[in-house]
Amino acid sequence: MSYHIVKITSYYKDFLSYYYQLHPQIVNKSYKEQQQHLMQQRFAWSDAYSEAFETLGKKSDEIVANAQVLQKQWAKENQLSSTDEIDILIAQLSKLKPDVIWLQDSYSFNGELIKTIKRKVPTIKLAIGNCCSPISPKYYKDFQSFDFITVCAPYFKHLLESKGLPECIVVPHAFDGRILNEINQENKPEYDFLFTGSIILDQHFHKERIAFIESLLQDRININLLVNLNQNSSKGLRARQAGYILTKTLDSVGLKNLYQSITPLNKVSKLEYFPSSSKVSKQLQEQIKNPVFGLQMFQALSDSKIAFNIHGDIAANFAANLRMFEATGIGSCLLTDWKPDINKYFTDEIEIVTYKSFDEAKDKIKYLLDHPEELEKIAKNGQARTLNEHTFINRASIIDEKINQLLAH
Repeated sequence: MSYHIVKITSYYKDFLSYYYQLHPQIVNKSYKEQQQHLMQQRFAWSDAYSEAFETLGKKSDEIVANAQVLQKQWAKENQLSSTDEIDILIAQLSKLKPDVIWLQDSYSFNGELIKTIKRKVPTIKLAIGNCCSPISPKYYKDFQSFDFITVCAPYFKHLLESKGLPECIVVPHAFDGRILNEINQENKPEYDFLFTGSIILDQHFHKERIAFIESLLQDRININLLVNLNQNSSKGLRARQAGYILTKTLDSVGLKNLYQSITPLNKVSKLEYFPSSSKVSKQLQEQIKNPVFGLQMFQALSDSKIAFNIHGDIAANFAANLRMFEATGIGSCLLTDWKPDINKYFTDEIEIVTYKSFDEAKDKIKYLLDHPEELEKIAKNGQARTLNEHTFINRASIIDEKINQLLAH
């Protein structure tokens, strides 16, 4: 069945700052040039799903709704006087006239906004949500607006469907094979052991990740840390605490409507816990280098013998992280925390290496570095598995099947 799908997302603010500092001249380009250049950075999913849907014979477009420079350029070129993020998004959808929208950032775009979008853009028949990170029960009502929801692990499917939310389909993460032609693979590995990713200091996110990396440093295991220490999380803590108290107070006196239209306060109001922060040692802070994103991150993975992955505290007993597929796809040997379902994706000790404790991980790091031929064999096996099975075309096919089913009714 033929249809037009538009994926709508938000990029990390830290990445957007990084990108515009790296490419200041891009602001002078047209919307089409800017959008293509941004996609070519291969940040997160980039336009991999658009390419996959196009390969499946569907028309597909991407909107990065919070890339303000990009979005304002679209508004300028289309004679739209408003610079409001939502106004621009609705105007774009009105022009594109899609049949399906997929809200990758469903925490920002949900609820009444979906109803408004469908009313103003009547071509839209389906609105798909997405969930692959911790969700407060206060989002449940807003997520009812979706026709179905994509989730990256069964944990989220069980959680959301048990709360009466729309059907969830499990769509694991994937690797974009185009990246292999866009980085330098001729280099010999520069690093023995790499962790690239985020450390979110808000509690209930990365306490175990912090503890594990601290343990590695205490044992003098050399790990290259290209880490986003989530400065927004730590620096904005007091503001979020104040906002949390304010919204709870307004709730208690029946004045919820006073903050619902203020996006930062509305988001804080949905927090399940009073905002608090984890601590990291001075040694860890000193060891961290600046984070890298997109192609620079993939180059760092390619330049590393072992790539380390550890799930966030919310992942429970399910393997879900994007990094598993990025590391294997790029050809690094993946060391990841063991999960009961890991063998759905990779064969342990043949395509990846897993650990169940800090001590076991340390032993395996030392073993792999002492046995480079075995390390390289595991890395090649893991890459072959990912390039064969864990592709965006395979994942898009899962979503396509569900869309076709719903559009046929």
